[in-house]
Amino acid sequence: MSDVLLDELSVLLRTSITMWSLDDTVQLAALADEIKIQSGSGMVLRVVRAPGEMPFRWVVTIDGRKRTAASVVGVLRIVRQSLAPGYQPYQLTMTPLPGHPA
Repeated sequence: MSDVLLDELSVLLRTSITMWSLDDTVQLAALADEIKIQSGSGMVLRVVRAPGEMPFRWVVTIDGRKRTAASVVGVLRIVRQSLAPGYQPYQLTMTPLPGHPA
């Protein structure tokens, strides 16, 4: 039986890969219990739901190494950083203005 949440994540990943302009170098397959992503360089990513006893919702395996994500946003971040190594996420730092109390 197919997992609806996994199916929806597959659609989101496929759309995201297209928006990141990686769709010509990446193949995505939605299987019964996992999403398999293969890059043009041969890197293989597998996305599965975490077992019930884990405090995480998702496990992303990248060439045999496991990374966990607590949310779909975390899965997207892991996948993008893996497929586009030159990608640098934005970092925001907020500090008080000089002379103003923190």
